[in-house]
Amino acid sequence: ICLSCQQESITFVVNVGIVQPGTQSNSQLLDKEKFILKHIIQKKIFLRPKDEMGVILMGSDSSTSDSITGLDNAQELCNMQIGNWNLIKSIEKLQPTNQTCSWMDAIYAAVEYIKHECVDKCERKIILLSSFNEEENVVDMFQAEDIIEILNSEAVSLIAIGERALYEIDEDSQTPSEALLMNVLQQINGQYLTFEHAMSDVRFYKRPSTKPLPWRCLMELGELCIPIAGISKMPSEVKLPEMVLMGKTSTSNTPDKEVPIKNVVQWMDNNRTIHTEEDIIRGYVYGGKAIPVSDEAKKAMTPKNNEKSYKIHGFTKRENVPMEYWLSDGSYVIVPANEAASAPFYSLVQAMVDKNVVAIVEKVYRANTEANMMALFPSVDVENEPWCLIEIGLPFERDYGAIAQKPLKGVTNQLSQEQDNAIDDLLRSLELPDAADDDTISSSEKYLPGYMPDPGTQHMWDVLTARALNSDKPLPPIADDLLNLLEQPEFIKAKCKPVTERIKNLFFLEKKKPLRKRKIQEDDNKQSDDAPITQTFKEEQRGSGNNDIDDISDLCSFDFDDIVST
Repeated sequence: ICLSCQQESITFVVNVGIVQPGTQSNSQLLDKEKFILKHIIQKKIFLRPKDEMGVILMGSDSSTSDSITGLDNAQELCNMQIGNWNLIKSIEKLQPTNQTCSWMDAIYAAVEYIKHECVDKCERKIILLSSFNEEENVVDMFQAEDIIEILNSEAVSLIAIGERALYEIDEDSQTPSEALLMNVLQQINGQYLTFEHAMSDVRFYKRPSTKPLPWRCLMELGELCIPIAGISKMPSEVKLPEMVLMGKTSTSNTPDKEVPIKNVVQWMDNNRTIHTEEDIIRGYVYGGKAIPVSDEAKKAMTPKNNEKSYKIHGFTKRENVPMEYWLSDGSYVIVPANEAASAPFYSLVQAMVDKNVVAIVEKVYRANTEANMMALFPSVDVENEPWCLIEIGLPFERDYGAIAQKPLKGVTNQLSQEQDNAIDDLLRSLELPDAADDDTISSSEKYLPGYMPDPGTQHMWDVLTARALNSDKPLPPIADDLLNLLEQPEFIKAKCKPVTERIKNLFFLEKKKPLRKRKIQEDDNKQSDDAPITQTFKEEQRGSGNNDIDDISDLCSFDFDDIVST
């Protein structure tokens, strides 16, 4: 049963039989369907554990008389349930049959199943997987309007997955079944995917889409106050699951029962004496002394006069805020909070673009918190994005560590014209294409911000899945498709190969030992060279028998002021 309107209820309609009498079942099609179902359910287990799923089998050969669907050839595999490993194991065991069933009958069966299983309001979806190759006389028995009406009656959206790219095929070249399907999808704003596209899309568990919660405040510019809304462009990451310690207990009724182990906090001093929490006082250690800070004192240390605010202190040229000063992990998009604020806000953005300046802002995110300094960069004429201000954090003096840079003019002046041209050619060969009609554009899209999935996180999901489904087998290695994410595109390799060969011939690269190893080796050589002298000096001291030091200034010849200033 769906628990809230924020949850999803997905009914998979899977073709395990045939769509035309006298044909053979397609085991390859069933394998693709299993792949898609398994990965969607696994993603739900990890990222949306409250969503529920059910499975309807087209071409079922079960003789169950109490089926919810009321059809013999389209029956449910299970009741609606949250994602679990047993459901995945049941899907893995599915076998092809020679029973006939059309996707149109299966839609009616799925809606009847949803009526019975989903009693609360939630987002309802049917994911239909089939070859859509029914005979014309079967298709003529159904009308698109009737299918649309039954779907709309239960507020069900439809996603269809087939073998052919129907959006690229003329209607005259479509089968009658495909034409009926596309007619239904167009009228209800449904989606159609190919198996190839769907398998690629479900392979990686991307972040669930959520509606951003804007941060609202008044932007103060002198005496002018503009209502704004800030939306984070880098939402919080999906956290990986934490390890849970389990222990086995056995009783006469429940042998070998696994229960979670809880950590118990204890406070011990250097003498391993255990103290209670009431005896503990937190504090700081400075100057070799413990400075206790009680809860009341800690509250007094927190600023209480700050109010939530967003004040522009001034403007500076854009080149005065280079990228090395950018501090925050993500960025905020600042837009007007309402229609009335649009005119002054966009006038400010346009003026900042004309003057090529950025704004320096003091931001207090919420009352009684520390203020932070931000830079506002105007952003205009960006495709699929509104005019806005991009907020990026700036460091305080304590946060910034300048790095001394070596001058490169002396090095670049030593390059010959041929060497200089070779480096330019190398950079050009590594450029990613941005032309829309370029055949290689899909290969370079993976480098766009937010496009590439995290291979490490996905590998962890894969390992957890393998261990949950096959606990007695060794863990799998990282999959090839994950390794390929970090591989350089083949067309880039081909473009830069001749240039790299030129560079090998033009530049002499001397292989040197790491600096630490070189220094250790030099110290060892120096010690071996100085050993006889040191030994002779010690023997002379021992022979003289005079341990008095006549002039201590010879041994302490340093300037104390220099040491202090250093």
